[in-house]
Amino acid sequence: MSSVSRSAGGFAGRLTSPVIVGSRRLPPIGLVLLAAIGFALLAVIVSFEWTHLNDEYAYWQAGARLWTGEALYDPAAAPNTPYAYWYPPPLAQVLAPLTAVVSADVFAVLWTALLLGSLWWLGGRNVLVALALIAFLPVAVELRVRNVHLVIAVLAVLAMRRSPMYWIPATAIKITPVLGIGYLAAAGRWREAVRVAVVGAVVLAASVVLAPATWREFLDVVGARAGTDGGSLFPAVPFWARLAAGFVLTIVAGRVSARAADRGMSPRVGEALLVVALVVANPTLWATAFSMLVAIVPLWRRDDRQVSAG
Repeated sequence: MSSVSRSAGGFAGRLTSPVIVGSRRLPPIGLVLLAAIGFALLAVIVSFEWTHLNDEYAYWQAGARLWTGEALYDPAAAPNTPYAYWYPPPLAQVLAPLTAVVSADVFAVLWTALLLGSLWWLGGRNVLVALALIAFLPVAVELRVRNVHLVIAVLAVLAMRRSPMYWIPATAIKITPVLGIGYLAAAGRWREAVRVAVVGAVVLAASVVLAPATWREFLDVVGARAGTDGGSLFPAVPFWARLAAGFVLTIVAGRVSARAADRGMSPRVGEALLVVALVVANPTLWATAFSMLVAIVPLWRRDDRQVSAG
């Protein structure tokens, strides 16, 4: 090994290893630097972006529309139309009663707290790690616009490490997490796959029964577009191609996890591939969607027993 390689390795080691000062064990220098960058980005976001409503207002407004009997979807809306609602009805159905007692401003505060709590949990309940995750720019952008991807990231980790049933609320928000059922099947966990599919179908049926007209709107307005109206950083790649790629990645992820289980190893490689699949197949592939990749952090850092217990 050359002296340059040894020097680079030593430098990387100093950045990633805890700093020992006497009897005290301090965080790695690299983590502290990333956390400082994340803190600076968060300070800018709080100062300039959290002074007004963002995507969270679309969710509150959607619930309010349902509560007052208005149409949920706007056929004339474009992907960049402010506060347009592009999600399946269940999220709005859950929020509808809340909008009757909580104002948009209060909801914004609650939603922001949910996102920060999600980030803290994804960071292993460590504030320094959570701040470091904000240095990953898609996370900073996600916090800026206050979308749903960090919540989905939490649900994905819980679905893979605690109960596959968490795929149901994740799918109700964004649809694409339905790939979790394919992952379970590919991993040979057929009983769990069938259970999630059946319970999910019951939840879907209940949602449709409660608001059949709203589901028709969803299919007519959102389903007809299916990610083809510029809702991606890569408009040259059609949604169906991304969905197909995500499905293939899901099957590969399931098989990798199955082989790891057979060898008594952690399934984290397959789980990380599944998170990538969820991002690739996300209906809208803006920068915010890439924030879901931080779900890999708790999956990679902690084994099954640690995540289940924590």
